[in-house]
Amino acid sequence: MVKFDHIIHYVKDLQDTKSSSLLPVHSGGRHQRFGTANLLSYLDDRYIEFLSIEDEAVFKQHLDDEKDSFAKTIDTLGYEEGFIRYALSTDDIAQLAERFKEKGFCTIGPISMERTTDGEKISWQLLYVPGDEVIFPFFIQWDEAAEKRVERIRHLRGDFIHPRPKLNIHHEVRNREQWEAFYDVLGIWNGEIDAHTSVTFTENEKPSLILELDMNGESAIYKGAVYKFI
Repeated sequence: MVKFDHIIHYVKDLQDTKSSSLLPVHSGGRHQRFGTANLLSYLDDRYIEFLSIEDEAVFKQHLDDEKDSFAKTIDTLGYEEGFIRYALSTDDIAQLAERFKEKGFCTIGPISMERTTDGEKISWQLLYVPGDEVIFPFFIQWDEAAEKRVERIRHLRGDFIHPRPKLNIHHEVRNREQWEAFYDVLGIWNGEIDAHTSVTFTENEKPSLILELDMNGESAIYKGAVYKFI
């Protein structure tokens, strides 16, 4: 029902990121509604989003207006660079919202969004599941047809790596049971989000995200985020 879509790496300087990223950067755009801008590094149709604040005034207004958002997570985590949140894609975001409500979760959305990239507007819908002192993944449903989206990404980055690299999101969390309940709604019990992406957990008083990639590269802490190439 869901697949891994992307992980957000908050950075303070997009221009420096463009020249120093551990992975190739393929495109970027602006979220005018939030006052943020991004650069995207595609693995295939999965990607790392380097997100930064571009317009402080718009961003601060957004903090007052929104109950939850991927951009608001920057403020929630104290403006520290690093991985802040990730998105799972779905093809029926309205039904997914109902499933979470039936299991006793609160939801926000679906919310219509768009960004402008190289003069082209790309639109999608978002769903948030607010947690009790926990930042759950959010959900995205692209308005663009899947085939067209893959074609657009191939045009940006070239052919996908074959076989597609395995990706694991490793969480350090305060309460593992909260996360298991969240993923239980999705029918994910053994950590496999999709055929190429998994999630693992350990308990720690200080939550964190580590991105583990089964591809060539040099493991490093880059702008506050832990990248492990395995």
